[in-house]
Amino acid sequence: MSDHPEQHYPNIVNALSDTGWCVIPDFLSPATVAALGEECIALHREGRYKRAGIGKDGEYQVREEIRGDHVLWLDEHTASPRQRIYFDALEGLRQRINGELYLGLFEYEGHFALYPPGTFYKKHLDNFRGFELRTVTCVFYLNQEWKDEDGGHLRFYLNGESETEYVDIPPKAGTLACFLTHRFWHEVLPARRERMAITGWFRRRP
Repeated sequence: MSDHPEQHYPNIVNALSDTGWCVIPDFLSPATVAALGEECIALHREGRYKRAGIGKDGEYQVREEIRGDHVLWLDEHTASPRQRIYFDALEGLRQRINGELYLGLFEYEGHFALYPPGTFYKKHLDNFRGFELRTVTCVFYLNQEWKDEDGGHLRFYLNGESETEYVDIPPKAGTLACFLTHRFWHEVLPARRERMAITGWFRRRP
């Protein structure tokens, strides 16, 4: 099966314009998703990841009681062939969003994120206070044969900080969750097995 992410672009753009969020199964082919998952694990085993933290610059700190993931930032200029497929898919999406919604998206930044069993990320927004350039969040899941009992759902709050309205999105391989960064609080619930994703953002210019 070949990769044809462009078939999903209209649904994503329409959802961002309407509700501000969407969940797209099978964004890329199973072969590409499996290859990205293998690379995510292999790079972690090589010790390439760092413990994720919170805050920016001088305020940055690792807080295990808030988030427990390990991350490896991706570089478009040194991307592997399998990473390149994903970068190209998101570049096409960026152009489509800009062409129809005029959001002024300038670039994409993203990283592999690996959560060891039992770790989580408490409820948060993705932008740094006073530095709100991230505009659209894209989370692409790489977890093969994920079951509900494995946990690790993305709890996605639909009405600001209210905790009464939410959906739980399972991190199944090939699923893309896409949403307007400034609008939606979310958290990662604890998982019973390693949980992998590529998490990233389309940014506007300063």
